[in-house]
Amino acid sequence: MSERGLLGLLWDSDPVVKLVLLTLIFFSVTSWAIILFKLKQVRQALSDAQSFWGAFAQSKSLDSLSTSYHNRSGPLYEVFVSGMDYAGKIKGQMGNSTIKRELLSQKLDQAKEEELFKLEQYTAFLATTASTAPFIGLLGTVWGILTAFWSIGKAGSSSLATVGPYISEALIATAVGLFAAIPAVMAYNFFASKIKTIAKMVDLFVSELKIRLEGEAGS
Repeated sequence: MSERGLLGLLWDSDPVVKLVLLTLIFFSVTSWAIILFKLKQVRQALSDAQSFWGAFAQSKSLDSLSTSYHNRSGPLYEVFVSGMDYAGKIKGQMGNSTIKRELLSQKLDQAKEEELFKLEQYTAFLATTASTAPFIGLLGTVWGILTAFWSIGKAGSSSLATVGPYISEALIATAVGLFAAIPAVMAYNFFASKIKTIAKMVDLFVSELKIRLEGEAGS
């Protein structure tokens, strides 16, 4: 089928099929925008986390690390800054040391959750696209087939010229649904794997940071 024939078929298609196709196109375009954005964000976050982890492991003191890594970015750095700021606030305060450690631990966990939330943002749309787009396409397919049978009854003929356009609409709806869903599910699984890796790094970093903050505070 020529490009003009395909576009003409879509232009003349049933309103329900048009609505299905427009919905699927919206899901597809939005998914690709999210994929490109998240690809850059997650790769940068992973690179920043690995870089800061190396600097953290080699640093002699947290204060020197804070000075050398001033105004940086990345999930580990943001957790580090949050922990250092809060540790500085409670350092000179009177109170039970156990309570202070618990408050610091809560602050670090909160900072960790905030960073992971940033990384997980918009991935739910990819999961939604992956799970719903094939069914939306199937709806268009079923409607196209029903319309084909209706045209047979109306025309009293089952020739290809009568049912062909409706069958084509039905198959196109299925194809567009899969075209939207397949990249979305692949991207979602990819990002979920990378975010899980970063989350493990952040968990380990939080544990190490707690130990060092408590150690330097007691020295």
